[in-house]
Amino acid sequence: MARKTVELGQRFQDVGNPRVLWEVEFLYTDGHGVPHARLRNVQTRVDARTYSCTVLTDPRRFKVVSAPVAAPAAAAPDA
Repeated sequence: MARKTVELGQRFQDVGNPRVLWEVEFLYTDGHGVPHARLRNVQTRVDARTYSCTVLTDPRRFKVVSAPVAAPAAAAPDA
C-alpha cells in the first residue's frame, strides 16, 4: 500500500466543515520526527492551522480537493 504524502500547495476540505478550503503553505517535521503541515484558509487568508500529515491524510477528517499546481517549465533558449 502506497503511503499518502502531503505537498505544498495541496488543498483540503475538512469533512466536518466542507465550506472551508485549506491550502498547505508550509511543511516541517517536529522534534519527535512527526511531519506536520501548516494550512491557510483560501477564502480569508487570515486563518491558519497546523495539523500532522497523518491527520490530513485520514479520509474521516480531510478530503483532498486538488493537487499542487506545478511550476511552468522554463522555455529552452533558441539556438
